[in-house]
Amino acid sequence: MMRPLLIVAAAAAWLLAAASTHAQVTLSLESGGPDVAQLYVGQTATVDVRLDGLQPGWQLDALAASVVYDDALLGPPSITAGPIVPDPPDSPWDFLTMALPGYAEASFLTFGMDPAAHVTSDGVFFSFDVTPAEVGSGAFAIDFTDATQFNPADPFDPIHLWVDAGPPLAFTVVPEPGSAALLAAAVLLLGTWRRPTGRRRNGRR
Repeated sequence: MMRPLLIVAAAAAWLLAAASTHAQVTLSLESGGPDVAQLYVGQTATVDVRLDGLQPGWQLDALAASVVYDDALLGPPSITAGPIVPDPPDSPWDFLTMALPGYAEASFLTFGMDPAAHVTSDGVFFSFDVTPAEVGSGAFAIDFTDATQFNPADPFDPIHLWVDAGPPLAFTVVPEPGSAALLAAAVLLLGTWRRPTGRRRNGRR
């Protein structure tokens, strides 16, 4: 009976030791405006993918993330690099993006040795704009993450970092204010048109 418990305890200790040898950063989602908690059909909104937890002196030579969402409610994304991405990059290929219906991905990877070529601070990694197409509710969710720290002792052997993905970012799409007003007016007009008028018929009420 004691042997399985010892195996479990040893495995837990190994996992804790492994975790302690790897640093951790966080990638999370934020509403960049307007508030995605209430979006109107046709109104463009921005979502930020934010990096946090970078310690002083750390330099990332690789950082990647992908975000998924319901493409039946929101249109395809338009992706831009955030302020923490080196500008200009060491190479035009250092920052690449992939924008598909319901999918936004950005990848930073550099072989530059200079600190100016690396990500060295917390902040917005990338942003993407989406435009609601249908009324409904859903969420943006981080689907994939990766990060490595530049290793000055061996630049070709970077230090892998644990990346904690933040929680999903819920959104709701509602009808345009003008559309709602038109609908209300149409309902009111229909009710008025159907209301009995009390006109006389053949001289009788």
